[in-house]
Amino acid sequence: MKQNIKKTLLWFSLMSSIASNSYAQMSDKVLVIVNDDVITQSEFDFRLASVNAELVQTGQALPENFIKQLMDSMINDRLQLQEAERRGIEVSEVQVDEAVARFTQQQGQTLDEFKQSLGNVERAFQGFRQTVKDSLIISLLTEFYANNRVFVPNYEIEGAMEQNKLGDASFEYQIAHLFIQNVDDNKEKAELIREQLNDGDLDFTDAINKYSQATGAAAQDGGLIGWRKADELPELFSTAIKGVQVGGVSDVLESPNGLHILKLVDRKGDVIEILQTNVRHILIEAESDIAIKQATKKLLKIKGRIDEGEDFGQLARIHSDDSVSAANGGSLDWVNPGQMVAPFEEAFKQVALNDVSQPVVTQFGVHILQVVDRRQENVTEIVMKNRVRGVLRRQRANREFSQWVRQLKEQAYISHVAEPSA
Repeated sequence: MKQNIKKTLLWFSLMSSIASNSYAQMSDKVLVIVNDDVITQSEFDFRLASVNAELVQTGQALPENFIKQLMDSMINDRLQLQEAERRGIEVSEVQVDEAVARFTQQQGQTLDEFKQSLGNVERAFQGFRQTVKDSLIISLLTEFYANNRVFVPNYEIEGAMEQNKLGDASFEYQIAHLFIQNVDDNKEKAELIREQLNDGDLDFTDAINKYSQATGAAAQDGGLIGWRKADELPELFSTAIKGVQVGGVSDVLESPNGLHILKLVDRKGDVIEILQTNVRHILIEAESDIAIKQATKKLLKIKGRIDEGEDFGQLARIHSDDSVSAANGGSLDWVNPGQMVAPFEEAFKQVALNDVSQPVVTQFGVHILQVVDRRQENVTEIVMKNRVRGVLRRQRANREFSQWVRQLKEQAYISHVAEPSA
C-alpha cells in the first residue's frame, strides 16, 4: 500500500501545467452517486491528469477501456473511504502534513518548491494533499482488515518457520548431559544435584564425573553431546532447553530411561532476550489529591510493617484494592518491559531484589511494590512467530481484501448519472 501511495504521489511533480488547466476549467458535474456521496467531473479530471502524467513519463499508451477502469477504481476508493469512516478510521492533519513533508524530501524539494512545481495553484496543492490523506486512510483500512478479519492458524506459522529455518529451528545448541538411572529411587537425589548446580555449589563437570550413569560418547568430555539443532534433539530436551540461558541448567527431566539434567554450554543463532521482573504490589485506589495523600500515608505505614518483618503477601491480601493480585499475595507474576504503566515500571526498575519501594502514584492509585526476582528470558521464538504471522496475514489480506471491496460494491447504491468528459 505504501508503494501505491508513493506511486500515486510521484506524478504530481510532473503535473503543474495539467493541474493548473484542470482547476481553471473545473466542472462540478456529478458523474456517479456512491451511497450518500458523489464523484464529480473535476475529481475525475484530476485523477485522469495524474495517470496521464504517469503514462507519458513511462512512454505507455492508454489501455483499452481505460475510462471505465479509472472510474471503477475511483468508485472502489470511495467505498473504502466510506467504510473507513464508518469504522472510525481516520488520520490527523499532522499525519498528512508529515506524509507530504516526507514526499517532498524524497523529491529533494522544500514544500514551497513543490508548490511552485504545481504552478502555485492552491487548489492543485489541496487536491494533492487530499490524495495523500485518502491513501493513508485506505492503507489503515487495509491494516484493519488484516488484523481483524484475517486469521492465520498456528500450523501455517510453524510450517513457514520450519521451512525458512526461523526461530528455534535456526539455533544450534551445545549441551552437556547428566543422566541418572532408576527414576523412582533417585528423584530426590537428582533434584538435590540440580539445586547444587543451579546455586553454583557444584560444577557440572564434577557432577558428571561423580553422578552421571551415561555410557558411550555421552559419558566423555564432561557429558558434552556436541552441537545439535532443535530437531536433532529428543523432544524432551529441545522443549526444556528453550527456556535455559547459556551457562544455565534445566529442570530435572524424566523419561522412561531415567532422569536427565542438561546444561546449555553455548548456543549459535540470533537470540532476542528481554529482562523480565517478578513483581508484587499493594494498591490503594485514589483519584483526588486528598485521597492520594491519605493512600500514601497508609502505604508508608504498611511498608514500615513489612520492613520490620511482616509478610508482604499477607498484607497485600488484607489491604490491596487490586482484588485479582491480592488473592495471590499481590503477585503480578513475570512482567515484560512496557507491560506496566510508566511510573510503575520506572519504580520497579530501581528497586533491589526483595526491597519494598516508596509509594508510587499511577492512574490507578498509589502502590508500593516488591521485586521478587529478575531473569533474562529468551523470546526469540515469540518474536519470530509474531513476525511470520504478520507476513502471512498481510499476504492473505492482499488476496482477500479485493474480494471484500467487491462485496462492499455489491451492497452499495451506485448510480452512474453521466459519462465523464475525457
